[in-house]
Amino acid sequence: MYRKIFITAGVFLFPLFVLAQTLGYQLQLWTRIINALMPFIVALAVLFFMWGVFQFVKSAGNEDERTEGRNRMIYGIIGIFVMVSVWGFVNLLDNTFRLDSDYIPCLPTFPPSC
Repeated sequence: MYRKIFITAGVFLFPLFVLAQTLGYQLQLWTRIINALMPFIVALAVLFFMWGVFQFVKSAGNEDERTEGRNRMIYGIIGIFVMVSVWGFVNLLDNTFRLDSDYIPCLPTFPPSC
């Protein structure tokens, strides 16, 4: 019984051990992609928010359109918050794991060279 569990766990966990060195490169790739897209996406969220503000102000007499404009403003603020939070989290991971392009880690050798 335990042998089947260990074999199954080994089969599923083996790719994690094999690809452990590429984790830094994957985080660096995602950091570059998100940093490149971030100004565009935040600009879209701000435009969505401003569209809600315009709709809210324009429809002073119609309560349904005011509610729709208020909902757009709320969704725009939530979208901006989520995007900036994800951007901060990715940059936190980038700085924590030192994924700078000029950083070369000290590889284990014998005798130690660092």
